[in-house]
Amino acid sequence: MHDIHIVTASEADFKEAIFLLIDYIVEIPRSQRLRERLATLLGQGSSSSEELKHTLKQFEILVRKYCIGELDEACLRSHLSHLSPSRQDDTVEIVNLRRAEIARRLIDEVNRRGGGVPLVESFDWNVSWIMGSSSLASLRKQICTVAFVCRSGDAKMQTINFEMSKDQVEEVIRQLEVVV
Repeated sequence: MHDIHIVTASEADFKEAIFLLIDYIVEIPRSQRLRERLATLLGQGSSSSEELKHTLKQFEILVRKYCIGELDEACLRSHLSHLSPSRQDDTVEIVNLRRAEIARRLIDEVNRRGGGVPLVESFDWNVSWIMGSSSLASLRKQICTVAFVCRSGDAKMQTINFEMSKDQVEEVIRQLEVVV
């Protein structure tokens, strides 16, 4: 991997460029306006220039590797060696600030490749007693209602609701204990 060259006119432009470079990593679909603004800040001519494409690709590879733990902070800084120490600090700080957002994007990407299985974001559950039904007045049954809030491969949110019996809940708990 090569050193990444990020040259801007001012500190404010530099920080904006780093934020926009990360926006480029996490934004789907990637907007032309974002590329144009980056080209302007980095002084790289048009938004379709080969130099800009190279910078975007190299920065994305570097940040991805850092966020998944393939590179540590020292190695990240070594790829930014042409920057002043204060700009290296700013870059690391901004990447760390947006690390959760980058991780979410990486998870979405893996999820899309994995066959589109929805990713559980959160869940809620409720245990109820059924004290009778229209056909049987003496029915006594425990039911667990579960709601999974999931993000599909295309990042759309959906809720999946289902009911489980006591035996099914116990089996799920056993399986979770095995995993953990």
